[in-house]
Amino acid sequence: MRRKSFSIVFMKNTFKIGHLVEDNCQSQHAPKASHPQNKAEQLAARDTYRFRTAVSKMKGHGLVKHYELQSKRAKLVFYGDYSTYKRNVPHIAFTREHFQHYFGTEDLICEFLLDTSIYLFKELHFLEEIQLDIPSHGKMYTVELTRQELDDYMKCDLAEMKDGHHHRFFYIYRDEELDLFTNQFVKVKRLRRKKL
Repeated sequence: MRRKSFSIVFMKNTFKIGHLVEDNCQSQHAPKASHPQNKAEQLAARDTYRFRTAVSKMKGHGLVKHYELQSKRAKLVFYGDYSTYKRNVPHIAFTREHFQHYFGTEDLICEFLLDTSIYLFKELHFLEEIQLDIPSHGKMYTVELTRQELDDYMKCDLAEMKDGHHHRFFYIYRDEELDLFTNQFVKVKRLRRKKL
């Protein structure tokens, strides 16, 4: 059996996100109260802030190449090989062994996709759909998943697992359950090699 844990921690009003900062994001700080006519903008800014904070706190966050949040849908693309990662993010002391710990084998990639899916839906109650892409070993591993699909798969409501206290929740699964998740939700597509 494998035991996976994720923590719920108090988050301060500011955070450092390094190379993950996007130019089009509204603010790195929590949104301030505004007039009632700007309620939709205020909620969007709050959700953007929460999304960026959750991404910066998730396991393997340094391997995120690009991320997007469009209303209730999130997309994260990860670095697929160590040399590309090191070329684009040379200032982070992340070794090849660390990289292999996350993406060394197909099973590790599928574990990471499952863990990340659970984490994002647990932390971000407003998310309804996610897409995670990991190009690795000449293949693209993709998960496109809705909150309802994951809740049904896990037989629980992940949004109810989040609160403001320091609690740990554990999701324990067997290899067969990981295989079931992989067969049901992970799409694998062979990538074409670039011609020189």
